[in-house]
Amino acid sequence: MIYFFIIIILVFLDLKTKSYIKKRYKINEEIRLYKDKIYICHIKNEGLAYGFLKNCKKCIYILISLCILFISILFYNAFKERSKLKKLAFSFALGGALGNFIDRIKNKNITDFIYVKYKKAPIFNLADIFLVISPILIFFKEIKDIITKK
Repeated sequence: MIYFFIIIILVFLDLKTKSYIKKRYKINEEIRLYKDKIYICHIKNEGLAYGFLKNCKKCIYILISLCILFISILFYNAFKERSKLKKLAFSFALGGALGNFIDRIKNKNITDFIYVKYKKAPIFNLADIFLVISPILIFFKEIKDIITKK
């Protein structure tokens, strides 16, 4: 039950931060937060990462729906394995995917606002961070399993 609560909290945090950014900052407004490295830069992303597939909305909805279904199956299997780390990892994946999906359904785009100035780094949001944390947790789970089997 705690993992479903985690998903709800992550979706809530993601949607609340996006709502705050939309109310507080204009589109393309850039505010420096830390030195010349971290900015708030409010943009609307109509596609996937780097605007990929922005001209095929139907493709995006189908692809995201399939990903959420796949992650849900992996989440279910983590309960059968009784792996707390996998359950947490897939909670982060579902929280991130659902946060972005809800934003996309509600606004026809994604609100991105975190920019780390480094080469051609994308502008992202909290849901994207949750989606990155998920495979990192899976990686640590696999390393842990390898180490404990020796």
